[in-house]
Amino acid sequence: MVAPVLVEILDPATLGEGPHWYSEENALYLVDIENYTIIKYEKTTRKQIRAKLEEKPHFIIPIEGKKNHFVVSQGRKVVEIEWTADEDPPRILRTITEVDQEYPNHVLNDAKADPMGRLYTGTLTDLVGSERPKAGSLYRIDRDHTTTKVASGIQVSNGLCWDLKAKAFYYIDSLTRVIQVYDYNVATGDISNPRIAFSLIENDLKGYPDGMTIDTDGNLWVAIFGQSQVLKIDPRKKKVLETIEIPVPQVTSVTFGGPNLDILFVTTACVDFEGKPDRPSGTTYAVSGISARGHPNLKVRLDYI
Repeated sequence: MVAPVLVEILDPATLGEGPHWYSEENALYLVDIENYTIIKYEKTTRKQIRAKLEEKPHFIIPIEGKKNHFVVSQGRKVVEIEWTADEDPPRILRTITEVDQEYPNHVLNDAKADPMGRLYTGTLTDLVGSERPKAGSLYRIDRDHTTTKVASGIQVSNGLCWDLKAKAFYYIDSLTRVIQVYDYNVATGDISNPRIAFSLIENDLKGYPDGMTIDTDGNLWVAIFGQSQVLKIDPRKKKVLETIEIPVPQVTSVTFGGPNLDILFVTTACVDFEGKPDRPSGTTYAVSGISARGHPNLKVRLDYI
């Protein structure tokens, strides 16, 4: 097997997260949470474009049918912005939904569009480490903006992805150190019957599962925060198939991209969590030569109501 090749593609962030490959633009979008910044990386020109928001964004996802329109998080809100990929501040157009109103210190964290363009996103609770209350939730936002709580009792809502063939939804609450799988109804977006697809604890693995994506073979690619790794996991056999070593400890998220969807983009962080790591922590990497291809990253579908 050929060893993967890692290339640094973006200047170090403080907390790089939420990578989204935008195929039509041959570009990677992501956020630097701690610097209140959204980022576009143009693969062909290697140009990096950054713009600031008033509150920390935890994700940026394009909206279908609306050029230069995206959803981002702002605290507990999902908002629509218009951004023409320049350094001017994006224009906030409207609030799509606001969640966890009884918990004003919560914030929305990771998010993705499901195969039908519904937005799934969950909350991060407001205390540190093991003292975080299990008061967060996972939400589904439908095209008409209807917001439904689909899971609760969450501390740090993180990675999510879908396997249409298996009718499965995979989900990570990082502090549990497990990957859950739910039955997934593509017609309604409902999820049910949660169970453990993979446990870091049972496999004697350290670190915390963070962002996640899925390849065309149904294998999961999981960023392991605190362990300098991305794991390729077969969730059916509950087995690690491959480990990609990343040269910084705080690996935050992954997505497939490139013209053939065979490049794994990996975001990292440089935050004070059990000590602050040295640079180049926070760098975003493009990993080629891996044994997989991904699915296209999907846009969010929203009615204008």
